[in-house]
Amino acid sequence: MRAVLALAALAVLAVLVGVGALANLDRAGLDLFQLPHGSWLDLGASIVSTFARAEIVGSVALGVAVARLLHRRGDWWVPLLLLLVVGIELVLKATVPQAAPPDDIGRTVDVLPPLELPTAFAFPSGHVARVAFLVTVLRWPAILSAAIVLAVAVTRIYLGGHWPSDVVGGWLLGYGIAALAYRRQ
Repeated sequence: MRAVLALAALAVLAVLVGVGALANLDRAGLDLFQLPHGSWLDLGASIVSTFARAEIVGSVALGVAVARLLHRRGDWWVPLLLLLVVGIELVLKATVPQAAPPDDIGRTVDVLPPLELPTAFAFPSGHVARVAFLVTVLRWPAILSAAIVLAVAVTRIYLGGHWPSDVVGGWLLGYGIAALAYRRQ
């Protein structure tokens, strides 16, 4: 039931974002998250955000799948559903017309060379979707999972990489697919 609710909420949010209903709220939220500023904060947020990049989360998901397969676990394939999360993310980024925040407010410090696919739009946040999926699939304690997802979400907004609605959409996507996978077992 939670999976269906999360994915339904994602669909509703995508429509609201697509018609621009949240533009003023997104701008106010972004401005609020960007109030604190400092080069040390930019670096720290960039490091946190780096751990949610596709190549890092993808490597962890693949490693978990292999380890589970070697231990003959029936759910070995679940971490590989990260590919479905990324696929849905890319479809939404091609169809939900929400531009990313302006480049001039970006604060990201490239800790690793970027390996990003160019996408037409910003909704939803792939960083948040991937992390939300992974912590749900790994079945970490709820408080730890929430703290990790929240940290990534806050850094994505603080760094000027996403609007608040993008990170909420990413959370709904990642959590929804992971919860659906475990519901189907």
